[in-house]
Amino acid sequence: MQIYLILAAIIAIFIIIFSLQNPFPLIVYFLNWEVKGSLTFILFATFIAGILASYLVNAISRIKRMRLIARQKKEIAALTKESRK
Repeated sequence: MQIYLILAAIIAIFIIIFSLQNPFPLIVYFLNWEVKGSLTFILFATFIAGILASYLVNAISRIKRMRLIARQKKEIAALTKESRK
């Protein structure tokens, strides 16, 4: 887990260095949206969007895993109760 945190910090440092060396205004077009801002802001926004997307994907798999564990605990309890009879 700590290796991912260290890797994320290194990537963030590279993004900060890159964006500070390239302070140009930028226009981003996506579907009907038009976002005007500095390169730093655009990079920061996309970095945060990537983190949120990663969190959502991981949250879905965690929820599925928790449901499976709960189901298996119920099955174990039922089998234990049945074997005690």
